[in-house]
Amino acid sequence: MPTEADARIAIDRKLRESGWILEGEGKNVLTEQSSEAGSADYLLLDRNGRNLAVIEAKKDSIDPYFAKDQARGYAEAKNCRYVFLANSEQIYFWDLEQADAQPIEKFYSPEDLQRRDDMRGLRKPLSVIEHNTEIASRTYQKKASDLIAKQYDEGKRKFLLEMATGTGKTRLAAALIERFLRAQQAERILFIVDRIELRKQAFGVFQDQFRQKYSVANYKPGQHGAWGGANVVVATIQSLNIHYKEDFTPGYFDVIFNDECHRSIYGELPREVMEYFQATNIGLTATPRDFLKNIDVDDLLSENPKQLEARIMRDTYKYFGCEDGNPTYRYSIQDAVTDKYLVPAKIYRMLSLITKESVSDIGWNTEIDGEDYTFKIGQLEKKVIIPKRNELLCRQFLENALRAPDGSIGKTIVFAVSQNHAVRLTQIFNEMMPESNGRFAEVITSRVKNASELAKQFRNSECYWPRIAVSVDMLSTGYDCPEVLNIVLARPIASPVTYIQIKGRGTRLHTFKDANDKIIGEKTEFLIHDFCEVVEYFEEKYDFEAPLPAPTGNGAESEDVPQAELGETAPIGEGASGRVTLRTPVVSPAPDLKDFSEIIEVGPDGEKVDRMLYQEKWQQAIQRVAAEKPQIVAEAKEGELSDELMEYLQSEVLDKPREYFNERNLSRVYKVLAGLTDFVKAALGVEQLPTVEEQLDRLVTALTAKLSLNLQQVKLLRILVEQLSASPQYARAFESGQYTFLDNAPFSRYGGSDAYLRQFGGTQMKELFDTIRQSPPLRLMLLS
Repeated sequence: MPTEADARIAIDRKLRESGWILEGEGKNVLTEQSSEAGSADYLLLDRNGRNLAVIEAKKDSIDPYFAKDQARGYAEAKNCRYVFLANSEQIYFWDLEQADAQPIEKFYSPEDLQRRDDMRGLRKPLSVIEHNTEIASRTYQKKASDLIAKQYDEGKRKFLLEMATGTGKTRLAAALIERFLRAQQAERILFIVDRIELRKQAFGVFQDQFRQKYSVANYKPGQHGAWGGANVVVATIQSLNIHYKEDFTPGYFDVIFNDECHRSIYGELPREVMEYFQATNIGLTATPRDFLKNIDVDDLLSENPKQLEARIMRDTYKYFGCEDGNPTYRYSIQDAVTDKYLVPAKIYRMLSLITKESVSDIGWNTEIDGEDYTFKIGQLEKKVIIPKRNELLCRQFLENALRAPDGSIGKTIVFAVSQNHAVRLTQIFNEMMPESNGRFAEVITSRVKNASELAKQFRNSECYWPRIAVSVDMLSTGYDCPEVLNIVLARPIASPVTYIQIKGRGTRLHTFKDANDKIIGEKTEFLIHDFCEVVEYFEEKYDFEAPLPAPTGNGAESEDVPQAELGETAPIGEGASGRVTLRTPVVSPAPDLKDFSEIIEVGPDGEKVDRMLYQEKWQQAIQRVAAEKPQIVAEAKEGELSDELMEYLQSEVLDKPREYFNERNLSRVYKVLAGLTDFVKAALGVEQLPTVEEQLDRLVTALTAKLSLNLQQVKLLRILVEQLSASPQYARAFESGQYTFLDNAPFSRYGGSDAYLRQFGGTQMKELFDTIRQSPPLRLMLLS
């Protein structure tokens, strides 16, 4: 059996690897140092030869964590604040004045441990240092910074900031970095990104804000001279994966920021990098991932513990200590649009004949070279290339695109199915705009040489060409081009995370100027061109309550993981000649035409993908109340809530800044008119809210029975209530007694206003309309 002496051989080697000197000139490690508490196995000395830390060694059969009390006695006797517990396989580090002993992979270097000790007497509480509004001036940025400062001073060391794209996450990070440095709570800070483009952006922001006050450097593996001693080191997670253990000991950094952390902390190597450093962790994201949402952890633990482990490893909330699924601070797209820090979206939805069939349950059936094929939406431009459909999409975009104040097509990002699809769309755009001499559209994907430079040029407002950047995923996250007026979805999207990230490319404010730097206009909105039924998918088909699919754990999968059937596994080529296997895409000569189009005005509550976040926050708020006031569940099941609980809700939950929970806002977000008790019951899972369709059916049934309506009258009534519940314009006109819309489609197909007068007569029509006016569906529409 290996002995403690064997373990010390390995410990000696690991100390040397971390820069400690065990013999000769400069020796800073002593062994077998006696004291009134006993003999310390190792004593580490500071630069002046004073006691700095003790190491308690154990043989491999003993977990060194069990030696904590023994080591504490030695440390106190030797007046040391720091303790290492080690055998040949494990090392723990323990700052006796902070949290419990933590496992580490390497010993701190003498410099890192000395630096930590030097800072001890200089540190000030983070909350004593004022947030720097010259760096991040917005109210919500100060609120987030102050909240982190308060919780940090209370001992918390992991934080998650969930902030919409375009709300200044990097500038807030700069203000937090400056705050940590001024408080001397940190001296070295690591800012991690997952793309070179994001590294360049962050480096530029930090250099601009810190100027000569603090040093900023880009990390280059193995090149200590390039970044050694810098206050802020900016690195891609990919570059850290290479040499982080050789370049740093676990105590090198004091604070680590994870930009786009929903992407950058996953995979075996990235996770190892993050857990290697003993530092405060701050995650930044617009779209965190909750892989434990609606999962029965106990059942999964017994049935598939490996899948549970994978989910825990991928769960952003859990990693950053947000066990309740709430980030440390949240500022959504809707918050920012309401506060006028971002611009809202409008949606141009166009459905072509081929797209319409491909999103149906049956799929698009076509004949190519004598073979029958059936394709679903997820297979278009992957399994089959359709030139006429691509031409239609490009033509529809040009006809409906938002234009800059000078009349030109506003800068646009097109998201294609694949890199080859991106090339095809770019060629069509340039053919349709021959006067641009091939400069109108440009492919910007990872396959293109100097893609980062092209992306940088595109976001430069002084560069007129290109007007359109055609990409796949490269520009979907962390890319800032405030001038963008159009986002084109030429590909289906199955993940709400990906959709929210893509929407974020268009939300930034922008001021348009002419060649003489004169202001000629302000950006007030942007337009999403939805050519693949993305909006309908998230409104009607996506199951927001279903748990996210189990992660594969390889760290390389796309963010766009489907939760509903998009057709990738649908039969392909199953016709008269049997199943045909496609190894390469086929080209279809099929024509394509526009079947339907509409402009969708996105209300203040956003789309369903946005509203679900508000619903989730309401559920979490009520579940917190249930934890504090368990009687609320019993009362909800019985019917009504007591006056005591209603008063508690009023004082602790309702109408608080940011969410402003109340019946009106909950009705708008849930799209159903109900009372506060109904919304509480729904949040507790006691009772489901009625759907709009159910409310409409109840209204029609009640009016039919009350007025003894015949079949034709019921038909006209149903058309009326359905149209009023779908159109705010019609609802407002109806409320004010203006009925001219009854002569518009679809009413005109059934005889218009004359038909209603004929069927109901003046008296019955007045009674009918008065009842509808007070109905939940109409009242709800008037709230919008």
